Amino acid sequence: MATEFTRRQALLQLLGLSAAAGCLNLPSVAKGLHLTDELSEANSALLIGCAKQANKHYVAAMNMQGDLRYQIALPARGHHVALANAKLGLAACVARRHGQYIVLFAAETGQVIQQLSPPINMHFYGHAAFSEDASQLYVTAGVSATSEGVVLVYRKLGTQWQLSEQWPLGGLGPHQLLVLPQQRLAIAVGGIHTQGREKHNLETMQPALVYLDSRSGKLLQRRELSNPQLSIRHLSYSKASDTLWLACQGQNPEQDIASLIYSHKGNEQCQALEPEADYWPLFNQYIGSVVSSNGKLIASSPRGAKLAVWSEQTRELEQLMQIDDVCGLAADQHSWFASTGHGQLIQPANQLLRKQTQWQWDNHLSVLPL
Repeated sequence: MATEFTRRQALLQLLGLSAAAGCLNLPSVAKGLHLTDELSEANSALLIGCAKQANKHYVAAMNMQGDLRYQIALPARGHHVALANAKLGLAACVARRHGQYIVLFAAETGQVIQQLSPPINMHFYGHAAFSEDASQLYVTAGVSATSEGVVLVYRKLGTQWQLSEQWPLGGLGPHQLLVLPQQRLAIAVGGIHTQGREKHNLETMQPALVYLDSRSGKLLQRRELSNPQLSIRHLSYSKASDTLWLACQGQNPEQDIASLIYSHKGNEQCQALEPEADYWPLFNQYIGSVVSSNGKLIASSPRGAKLAVWSEQTRELEQLMQIDDVCGLAADQHSWFASTGHGQLIQPANQLLRKQTQWQWDNHLSVLPL
């Protein structure tokens, strides 16, 4: 159900925001977020992300108070840090596409374990996910000449990680992937053939949501959106409802986008979140990250300078915030967190808490409970 206010009203409200508050409370919402203040627990969590400082690239890990636990120098710009089960203590930083490295390290201390490279004539797409027991690392990759997508499966053999299998995806430009219950692996296939950062097939692109068996790579299910020029990039899973959320990026600026977020469950088709709502143009056709947290769905748009919160149950927008260059999102059992390219770490409490750091945070953020 679309929120009952016009685009003009939304824009007027945004223009009237104070820079300090940066928050738009929608008139159709009777209640605010009502997120509990879990500051003591949140301050003990470690926020880990790729970041830049003095034109050099790192993994940085700190708490919401801004205390730096460690930093790891990277050979080039990183994109996402995948975390294994907290008890297992593993992390993997994946290079931004078209990436040529993965740095495996201890999540609590930052001690580097090993650096991986893709097979010859292939590249990484910035995302990885550990199996439940952290014995395998799944990575989205592509053939450099064609962008043909595969999942690379690395396994730990003795003390070293080695490439074990390659699973074809039947699509171009895969991006984020998640390990789900019941031996499922969900992959966002963006559908775009790129050379460097240049896109070559926007008129013929075929994005898809693909499910594989995480043990064998067997295709379990494939779903496509009604709009083939919506590139599916990022995913978040809600365990309570067994729902997968898809965050998209529009590739045709002349189109009016019905929605940038979709959900998928079971054998159903993908369902648009609040289709035709008046607020979608404010996101500038771009969702940078998405996360599910305690019945809320949070999405960021660095191009639109928006951070939004929906109720997963009602599927209605509850809060829309104006925050410059916001993109990274992460959640633990207590709270969700966000980061910006201008160095801010953000946490909801009774009010929105912001901590200014000296790091330019990249697109994604991860959280390790301590």
